[in-house]
Amino acid sequence: MELSDTSPEIEAMQSRIHDSMTGEQRLLLALELSYITRELAKTGLRDEHPDWSEQQIDREFLRSVFAPAELPPGL
Repeated sequence: MELSDTSPEIEAMQSRIHDSMTGEQRLLLALELSYITRELAKTGLRDEHPDWSEQQIDREFLRSVFAPAELPPGL
């Protein structure tokens, strides 16, 4: 059973909107959502570690997404 907090009417509306979009529009939407997701994750890191520099935030974000192990020096 799939859980959703979106009503069937809104899901149908979203589907119609996505179906009417060009491939380029879909790609731009995906990129925008990806950017927003990254920024939200980095905001969470800033809240958890207010003493960290932006470089430390970026490094931890990349580590958490791509490699649970330590990143190589210089990255």
